[in-house]
Amino acid sequence: MSNNSSGQIYVNNAVFISGYSIILGLGFFLNFAALCFFYRLPQLRSPTHVYMKNLAFADILLVCTLPLKIYDYTETQPTLPSWLCKVVGTLFLLNMYGSIFLLACISMDRCLAVCFPLRSKSFRHHAPWICASAWGLNIISGSIVYHFSNTGTSNSTSNNCCFHMSPFLVTKTGATVLSVVIGFMVPLGIMAVSSWALLRAVGHSQLVQIGVVNKEKIVRMLVTNLTIFLLCFLPYHVILLCYQFLKTGLFNYYQITLLIACSNAVLDPIAYYFAAETIQRTVVKEMRLVGESDASAEKLRSSASLPPKGS
Repeated sequence: MSNNSSGQIYVNNAVFISGYSIILGLGFFLNFAALCFFYRLPQLRSPTHVYMKNLAFADILLVCTLPLKIYDYTETQPTLPSWLCKVVGTLFLLNMYGSIFLLACISMDRCLAVCFPLRSKSFRHHAPWICASAWGLNIISGSIVYHFSNTGTSNSTSNNCCFHMSPFLVTKTGATVLSVVIGFMVPLGIMAVSSWALLRAVGHSQLVQIGVVNKEKIVRMLVTNLTIFLLCFLPYHVILLCYQFLKTGLFNYYQITLLIACSNAVLDPIAYYFAAETIQRTVVKEMRLVGESDASAEKLRSSASLPPKGS
């Protein structure tokens, strides 16, 4: 990696080949193992696990688009059909934003499960429909992206620089605003508010006060999740905004931030699947505590309504 006179940075193709190869291998293995884990254990049927299954599937679809990227960086003069480049590029973005939306859903579901364990129960059971809506929104957005990439570029049968030309949509103001606001800022806001509400609820929980729930462990998990989200997706969306002011000289940075964003497919299983047990135990304990409180209150009401003995 080095700087040139025009202010751009040059990154050797070997960096991208190695990076995408590692993400492809680890991402596919970890997410496939997570899917097998979820489907082989029928007791994992909570709404949070529904979101996690969809997240694992989205990450698998994302890494399945990487072999073409690796091939494109491997060959000095790759000749690939133009339609294939556009389809793979669209699927890549579709699954990346699908993962972002599902991460926001997981954070919101965890917050509802701990803060409102009983009142949110009926809403949380709509998780399959929420996931279906997220996929539907992604498919519609992907279709629009593919349509504009076809009408905005030449319809040549081959493309000698499949992923080495300036991306079409990032230079469009409307597409950039939608990507940054709806695709990044809104999910980030949901995650931040959900994490704050969850920490507030846990801080006032009797389970923390009596030492049954480890608050530090939950704080560490939430901070890790937000940090990974920002490290993976913030640089990419900053570059999208920079494209609106500097039309040239940014593509190498764009390639680097895209590689960093892809690494989320490897970090998701570590940050979410393996940390699910912490939240699950907290939810179970909170619901048990609420249930015991309701049962005690019901007993008090019943005893108060009974006539006194000897009457």
